[in-house]
This record gives sequence, C-alpha cells and structure tokens, in this order.
Amino acid sequence: MNKQLVAGLACLTVCALSACGTDSGNAETDATPMPSTAIVPSEVVLSDVDAPAGYIHADVADTLDSDIGEVSNEEVIAMFTEISDSTVTDPEACGALVPTAVDTVLRLNEDRAGTAVSEYASDGTEGTDSAITVVATTSDTGARVPESLDECTSFTRTSSSGDTEASVTYRVSPLDLDVEGADGLIAARAEADQGGAAESTTVVAGTVDGVYFQINATGPIDDQLVSDLAEKQIGKIEGA
Repeated sequence: MNKQLVAGLACLTVCALSACGTDSGNAETDATPMPSTAIVPSEVVLSDVDAPAGYIHADVADTLDSDIGEVSNEEVIAMFTEISDSTVTDPEACGALVPTAVDTVLRLNEDRAGTAVSEYASDGTEGTDSAITVVATTSDTGARVPESLDECTSFTRTSSSGDTEASVTYRVSPLDLDVEGADGLIAARAEADQGGAAESTTVVAGTVDGVYFQINATGPIDDQLVSDLAEKQIGKIEGA
C-alpha cells in the first residue's frame, strides 16, 4: 500500500563537465534506458500451484477455449452478452465489488492478452461450498472496484428474463485485512440477501507494478486464507 506504482523504467542521463584554465572540455555520457518489460497477466496470475488446500484450480481461459457440449464458444459469448445486457446494478460502479461469472468471462474474452482469470472451487472435503476467483489485468477494459466504498454500502443488482425479474441487494462493509504491497488496496465484505438466503463475498483488490488484481471469495472462507492469496498474488506480480 505504501509502494509507488511503477509504470516502467525511467531514463537516466549522467552529465560530467570539467574545465582547466582557459580551456574547457565537455564529457557527456548518456545511460541508454533499458526497455521496460511488460508484465503478462497470464504469467503472474495465481495458478494451480497456488491453490489452497481443499480447492481445485481451473484456468478460465482454457475453459473458454473449449466448447461446452454442442454449444460453441461464440454461442456462449452471445448468450452471456445477452444476460449482461439484461442486468442492471444500482449504483452501477458498485457491481465491480461482486462481479458475476458472466462479467468475468466477458471481461476475459474482451482482452485475452491483457487479462487472466483463475478459479478455485472447494473440493467438498470440508463439507462447504465455496469458490474463489482471481483476476489479473493490465487492460483498461472491465470494471474495477471503486476507490471509495461510500456509495456502495448498499447496492442492488436486478436481472430480467422475459417477464421475470429478480433482484439481489448487497450490503458492503470495509475489512481490515493484513495485506501490504499494493496501491489503492480495497478490502471489503458484501453480504447478499437472496430471498432470505444470505451469501457472503470477500473482495480484495489493488494495483502492483501496473497490474490490477482482484480476488473474490464467496462462501464460508476464512479471512486469513484470502489475505494469504492476496499476499501471494502481490508477490508474484512484484517478482515478474
């Protein structure tokens, strides 16, 4: 959080000037700047080796590249786009706190080179149903968690399908997680009320060396596990 955002390598010029008596001589040395190496999100996003105990990893890009039964990738994207277009979040910016699976897939599909997504699903050994989504991106596309949660203490997501309409209200509170090393770090918990069935989502988001990352953990997941994943994600980006 105290680290300055690094967009690239700076150019450094060193000038040495010397003079003797009435004669003067100039010696100028330019240090040629090293070309900055762009970080590739797919190489730094948390992967299978980072999976917490009791969780199974999936690379969403691999899933997206595979046709689902007799349904092609293009048909899936078209269907997801239709679902997205019929979903409204109020206030709109708050939707980034709890992105839907549709949001995540469309974000990845929009910029495959600049975005990577990993998912972890509980394997059932603990008797709980929980999931974790990790996004790493250098792209300007896709919504990001608001810098301030002031307008998002409560927000509503409404989905429409034909004559049917369903709404979910989320109540958001900030979290004080022990996570360091990212600019603009936001940690929060969103509690959803879906017809009396409550669902909790923990979100951590920030930027490291120009890479925006976001972790969403849904279900009964310990805060320490989320913090550990965030620290690990920050470390992988810093080490790139």
